[in-house]
Amino acid sequence: MLLGNKEIQNYFKTLIENNNLSHAYLFYGPEGVGKKSFARSVSEKLTGSLSNQDLKIIDKEGDEISIVDIRELKNFIHLTPFGKCKTVIINNAHNLGRDASNALLKILEEPPGESVLFLISHLPKILLPTVLSRCQMVRFQPLKGKEIIDYLTGENKVKNETAVTIAKFANGSLGQALELVQNFDNFKKNITLLNKLAKAEFSERFEIAKKISAEDDFKKVVADWFFYSASLPDKKIASLLLNLSNMLSHSQFNRKLALENFLIKF
Repeated sequence: MLLGNKEIQNYFKTLIENNNLSHAYLFYGPEGVGKKSFARSVSEKLTGSLSNQDLKIIDKEGDEISIVDIRELKNFIHLTPFGKCKTVIINNAHNLGRDASNALLKILEEPPGESVLFLISHLPKILLPTVLSRCQMVRFQPLKGKEIIDYLTGENKVKNETAVTIAKFANGSLGQALELVQNFDNFKKNITLLNKLAKAEFSERFEIAKKISAEDDFKKVVADWFFYSASLPDKKIASLLLNLSNMLSHSQFNRKLALENFLIKF
């Protein structure tokens, strides 16, 4: 069941009942708001199950979607469906390579009669404009705080006080909220550390930096700081933390120096 975005749920319910689905859709919006889950739900209704031979899912996490993937998709989608239609889900469609995008465009330009494609992305502007123009655009909105709180306290048996705090930092994303549930104690510890650094003298900041930059979970600490910074009114902190995260993604950067550079500007 999709949490929130009731208009989208009702819209697709009507489309399915009236057998009036378009050939291709792009589900876009923030991460963790249910785009992929809803695409799977609709696909299950169309094919009968997620293991049905008429359903193909391309989900390569952060890896590039290659032209080989799209050639395999082309072979799949032009086969006669066993049931109602061939259904395809392409998660993280923004990871389509240039050749793969052009190959997908040809499928979208000359779609088989009995097929539906669901492209999913939180970065739709990266997709080729010609690909976007051939998809029905469906925007998923961030979830409301109450929707997240109700889900956490109901489905996950989270205490109300904790759920309220998590919803505050989840930025409308159930995915982020569920991740916080699993890591909430460490998250609170890391945010306490950031607030301590904000109040400390420079000499104390650098002593703390020397210690924490050597720890194995240092990147997770910075990730929690960045996550937290999205809720702060001072957006400069988020910008500094984004820069720190980018520096840490390159192995040639000295972690201690990168953190000290952040603390000087913090």
